[in-house]
Amino acid sequence: MAHAAAPATAPKPPAPAQRHRPARRITAITASNVFWLAAGYGLWASVTTRHEHRMTGWNVLYGCVAGIVFGLVYLALRQVTPAIPRVRRALVWAVFWGGSIGYLHSLSNPTILWSVFLGLILAASAFLMALYHFYTREVPTDAHL
Repeated sequence: MAHAAAPATAPKPPAPAQRHRPARRITAITASNVFWLAAGYGLWASVTTRHEHRMTGWNVLYGCVAGIVFGLVYLALRQVTPAIPRVRRALVWAVFWGGSIGYLHSLSNPTILWSVFLGLILAASAFLMALYHFYTREVPTDAHL
């Protein structure tokens, strides 16, 4: 019986599992979600800066600028964070959500300590939720941190 000849070159070992997903493309669904998140953020900012007076053009302008900045930062984080390890990525999202909600709360003129406390509480809960999400939906690798 004839035996098969050995290959000329040794086969390459299988590539290790990819640690993170590549940067995402912006789809219509993503753009729609970002638009509605930014619109809600801007609306909340414009209404909060009103301080029991009638709505002015400056309130609307402030809300539009706040919504655009929020949406652009959110899109940038969605593009950049897949390349960051899990724990740091969860920390980035926690800082983003805690800071953005703490800032919105500070627009209603509470004490600064209360706004910081609220931002920290929301950042801690966002960190735990993001960490759980990333640990349960990624393929484990040797370099998981």
